[in-house]
Amino acid sequence: MPAWWIWFTVGDIAVPKLMPQESLALIILIASLLVFRTFRERYLLVWIVGWMAYFGSRWTLRGGGDHVPSYLIAISHAEFILAVCLFAAAVLVYTHARKLLLPLLLTSTAVISYAVLRALWWPDSLTLRVALDVSYRIITLAAAVQLLRFRWARWEIGPWLLGLSLLFLHLDWAPVNVYLPPGLAPTADLIFSLSILLIVFDESKGRTRRLCAINTLMTSIAGAQQHAPMMVTALDQLKRLMRSNAAWTYLLEGDDLVMAQQIGLSQEFLQDHHSSTMDETLATVLRGGKPTVIKASTASESMRAFLESERFHHVVIVPVQGKKSSIGTLMFGRRHSICYTLEEMEFLSTCAQQLGFAVENVRLLEQILRAQRQWTNTFDSIQDFVLLHDSEFRVVKANHALLQRLGRAPADVVGNLCEAVLPRTREAWTACPYCKKDDEGFHEGVDPCFGGFSMVSTSSFTDQGSKQKGAIHVVRDTTDGRVAEEKYRLLFEQVQEGVFVATHDGKLLDCNDAFVRMLGHSNREELMALNIDTELYVSVEQRDAFRREVELHNYVRNFEVTLRRKDGVLLTAMESSFATRDASGRIERYQGFLLDMTEKKRAEDEIRRRNRELNALNAMAVIATQSFDLDEILNLTLRQVISLLGAETGSIYLCENEEPTFRRRAGWGQRSADRARLSEVKLPDGFGDLVTRSRTEVITPDYLPHLPPLAADFIRADGLRSWIWVLLWSKDKPMGIMGISSHETREYTSNDENLLVAIGRQLSTTIEKVRLYEETCRAYEELRTAQEQLLQSEKMSAVGQLIAGVAHELNNPLTAILGYAQLLESEGLEERASDFVRKLFKQAQRTHRVVQNLLSFARQRKPLKQEVDIRKVLDETLALRDYDLKVNDITLEREIEPEISAVTADPHQLEQVFLNIINNAVDALLEAGKGGRLKVCIYAKDGNVHTEFHDSGAGIKEPNRIFDPFYTTKSVGKGTGLGLSICYGIVKEHGGDITARNRLEGGAIIEVRLPSAGRTPSPEKSLPAPRHELAIEGRILLVEDEEAVLEFERDVLTGAGAQVVTLMSGEDMKSRLLSETFDAIIMNGKMPGGWCAQEAYRWVMENCPTLEKHMLFTFSSVLEPEIRSCLQEKNLPYLVKPFEVADLIAQARRLSQKALAATAG
Repeated sequence: MPAWWIWFTVGDIAVPKLMPQESLALIILIASLLVFRTFRERYLLVWIVGWMAYFGSRWTLRGGGDHVPSYLIAISHAEFILAVCLFAAAVLVYTHARKLLLPLLLTSTAVISYAVLRALWWPDSLTLRVALDVSYRIITLAAAVQLLRFRWARWEIGPWLLGLSLLFLHLDWAPVNVYLPPGLAPTADLIFSLSILLIVFDESKGRTRRLCAINTLMTSIAGAQQHAPMMVTALDQLKRLMRSNAAWTYLLEGDDLVMAQQIGLSQEFLQDHHSSTMDETLATVLRGGKPTVIKASTASESMRAFLESERFHHVVIVPVQGKKSSIGTLMFGRRHSICYTLEEMEFLSTCAQQLGFAVENVRLLEQILRAQRQWTNTFDSIQDFVLLHDSEFRVVKANHALLQRLGRAPADVVGNLCEAVLPRTREAWTACPYCKKDDEGFHEGVDPCFGGFSMVSTSSFTDQGSKQKGAIHVVRDTTDGRVAEEKYRLLFEQVQEGVFVATHDGKLLDCNDAFVRMLGHSNREELMALNIDTELYVSVEQRDAFRREVELHNYVRNFEVTLRRKDGVLLTAMESSFATRDASGRIERYQGFLLDMTEKKRAEDEIRRRNRELNALNAMAVIATQSFDLDEILNLTLRQVISLLGAETGSIYLCENEEPTFRRRAGWGQRSADRARLSEVKLPDGFGDLVTRSRTEVITPDYLPHLPPLAADFIRADGLRSWIWVLLWSKDKPMGIMGISSHETREYTSNDENLLVAIGRQLSTTIEKVRLYEETCRAYEELRTAQEQLLQSEKMSAVGQLIAGVAHELNNPLTAILGYAQLLESEGLEERASDFVRKLFKQAQRTHRVVQNLLSFARQRKPLKQEVDIRKVLDETLALRDYDLKVNDITLEREIEPEISAVTADPHQLEQVFLNIINNAVDALLEAGKGGRLKVCIYAKDGNVHTEFHDSGAGIKEPNRIFDPFYTTKSVGKGTGLGLSICYGIVKEHGGDITARNRLEGGAIIEVRLPSAGRTPSPEKSLPAPRHELAIEGRILLVEDEEAVLEFERDVLTGAGAQVVTLMSGEDMKSRLLSETFDAIIMNGKMPGGWCAQEAYRWVMENCPTLEKHMLFTFSSVLEPEIRSCLQEKNLPYLVKPFEVADLIAQARRLSQKALAATAG
């Protein structure tokens, strides 16, 4: 029997036969154990145990065929559920979710129990089988989700394969397995096993990358001289390793975090967050000392804005630990979600700690270098010479000042002997010129090397590592100090101010000669024996104030003191001194200057007094300039004088014109009885001949014997002890007197008298100025009154010129209106039309009479008066405004006595007066609002006929000015202010009166009073109708500048049978006369262009002889005297517009008859 057969026989007995899937599971198990031997990961060990359970579940059912006992199925299912739970536990261990292991254990136990019970008791229940599948798949799903969340956003295939493989784990179920491909289960198991191995290898690779990063970081730290390059390297390595979008580091500087380095941040972020305050989140992280992940969604308000500015999903904050505390933070920002492992966090902590140590070491190195530089700079910045030498007198170190003085470089000095380096002067020395017998201390004297004087400070030192001593010499040049000391000594002796040094108790330690002379002593020793506090300083209060000031500020400046000289005379001085204190802060002595201010003080008092006087004089001048109220000026001046001279009472009396009576105009301080008793005094003799002749200005008690008794009694009337009076002169006589007095005895000095004289003169000038101003005001008022009267006269003249111009312009259209009205009357119209024409003719005649009245007013001529019925005039006037009254809802009331005497007046002027008054009343009612009441009253009283117009308007603001020319209460454009002024003139011309007043119940009353004629008005006679004659023969040239008048005259003359040629200018007239023949000329006497009647007559006489006798002139206004005399002299006919049609025809017929007679002759 062959050996190989025996081997296989034994193998078949010893090793059971395995299915392909079972063999694959066994191979994977062995491979996993080999991997675990290298990578001792706990989650891999748990996964291996789970794989063994998974292999067991397959092994238990091997060889069972279709009739497997129920208990084997229960064991297989239990092993499978156990394997699933161990796989899930391996995932939880890998993802560091160990807190879920206990719930997994409890869940696994329940599911395993359920699987065993179902297989034993209900093996055929489909529902329970589905429930079992759902139960263990929930566990695999939870594990897959946890795994994928843990490794999210990492480019690794192992977690995804493991998660999917967990979802494909299942129990064998015959109805389902039949439809699965035969090789699917082994392939799934192979992928499942390879996925965990891929995870192990990925973890190993990540660990390797972290070790490489640490190695790079340590290499950078080892060679770093500054922390900036080192941090850039660290941030770059850690950013790539942590898959971050940006990395930066903050270092603590006080309470603020300042950015040290960054990679991947925007420029805007750097500008806004280069430095940030320590908020609560960062403070918590630094106190905890562990890396922390802060998401933007859960961060604080300030941190959220910090993250959202760069669109970071989260940031990893790693505290940078120093040797004692945190010195800053490392931050890694990422814009997408990721889960960090514990190893990554520990790796970041390690890197941050190493980085912190490196930063501290670099800072310590910088501090050492900075300290060395500072020591070197300090050593070289010393202006004194510094020399270090060893025990053998070799130069160890020399500062810059000494090297510059020697003119050598450090290499030429260091290491050489002092004898070879330092110069020699007259004094001989060996070894070192500054080493004396005493090794240490200060020595001052002549410098042995550089000449002059110097102070040498010598100290010894011992080199480290040896016991040899060296010496340090600091040499200060005191030559300038010696010179300055001598100068100050001379200054102390020669200065004119007193210089002193005294103890706190008042003992004088030193003083100069000026101090001795100031206090009147003969020598310094005599003064040094005195105590200045008790024997020199007079005022104890001043000395106490001095001590308080010095104690507070340690000095005084310009402190005023009073000193006593040796002869007892007091002097005023200004003290400027300071205190010197001991180590405990107590004052040891006072040093200072004393300046004698006695004469200056006296001069200042005099200047101050003069300033007060000048201020008083200036104030009085200002008062006199700003006010013209004499009482105010006198009272204010008196108060200034009393205040300036310290008096108690005072008075100012003035006289008026030549009267000897003086009346008090200002007073101060008197009692009521004295004020009433002395308010007026009469001095017939004045103040005496002596005062008047000498023009005395100040009256003192010395003048009393020379004054008249009344004047002396008046001056002594107050009965006070001291007094002085000042006379106020106006030219050669006193205009007033000012006096002040006091109860206390006082002697007024010459300065006081001079001041009072200056005030008196200024006051006299002011009084004359005020009186002159009052006279000027009166003269100005009289002038203003005269100017107003003149202006009123000019206004009336302007009114006359205005009326004359208006009348002239109205006569031309009135001529046409009256003429056409007369022509219509002759046309045989019906009765109603004829009535209208008569009324039109009547009103036109009325307008003509108004114009004539205006002309009469302008020429100051008396109008044509006749006895008229005032009631009829009023009715005709109201008829003109009847329509307006009705339209505006104005109620008209009449209160007229039945029997009223006639008045002698011009009816047209009266109608004008009434119409003006009614117009004003209507305007007043319309301004107050639509509607109102107008009442008219006519009654006889006291030989006058009274006509009153009452309205219910707002009344008249100024009734006394209502009749002034150009005064109007109407708005602009609605009144000229002439209507009532003209009415006033008409009524006055008729011997009557017109007044205006307001009613108590509201509105105004205008009253017109005219003298009564004493007779009843006679009835009006009817005028005959005008009669027109025809038969005008001949050719007439008609010249007129007004087109309406021209057409009217042409129509009238043509209707009368004449041949009419019309022209409108003088030039055309000349041309036609030279070229054609005419029988008569009718022309305007005042043509435009200055061509008047005289010039037209002369031209016609020169160019058309005999035609000048056949001319008729028309005028729009009353003829001027020159023109009238000329026409009368030449016997030329004329008509004044408006004229009657019959007059025009009659004049034209006469001209044509003349022409025919001349032709016939």
